[in-house]
Amino acid sequence: MANLFCFIIGTVLGSFWGLLIDRFPHDSILLPRSHCDNCHQLLAYRDLIPILSQILSHSKCRHCQVRIPYWYAGLELLWGCLLLIGWSGYVDLPVFLFYLASVGLIGFDLKSHAFPLIIWLVFFIALFLTTPFNLLVFSCLILACLTELYSLKIGSGDWLYLALMSFSVDFYHLTLCVLLASVIGIASYLFKCQEKTAEVPFLPFLFLGYLLTLLLAPFI
Repeated sequence: MANLFCFIIGTVLGSFWGLLIDRFPHDSILLPRSHCDNCHQLLAYRDLIPILSQILSHSKCRHCQVRIPYWYAGLELLWGCLLLIGWSGYVDLPVFLFYLASVGLIGFDLKSHAFPLIIWLVFFIALFLTTPFNLLVFSCLILACLTELYSLKIGSGDWLYLALMSFSVDFYHLTLCVLLASVIGIASYLFKCQEKTAEVPFLPFLFLGYLLTLLLAPFI
């Protein structure tokens, strides 16, 4: 029962995070109430049940039948699973907090190729208060500041994200993560045949590199 309750709380948090990605930082997260972006009809409580509402409505607005993106339900499911993983103690606290940070920041990165600094700061403070601060974290923060002054071929947001990652990995594994992320990112870029001037959100590839690094860590 406790696991189910934890999962439900996670899906509610995932629903709230979807709202943040949609509105923050340009619009209020309180007003107006949740509504359909197409017909602007206010949503009833039965439309706001995480995951279940989207399944029952066949991922369409009840009023105008416009399709609701599947990533809303996916985000709710992911947050539910992550909170359950953290509650069950399958991963260490720094890794768990980084998972939550990744899911949140990647959503912003995919939408606008940037994330609000205040959102990053919340997760940084949580990691800072629960995990020993190390030189690697400090180095990534310095590089993030330098990126604002000079072109380092990687965005300051990526360095800030790597600073969060550095709470749970050492220099060797951080380097491996960046290498794997770069290889995956280049392969994806070439496969999609995007324009050379197109910006590529790098956080999803860094997170994939991080997961692969954790899987490969026992063997290297």
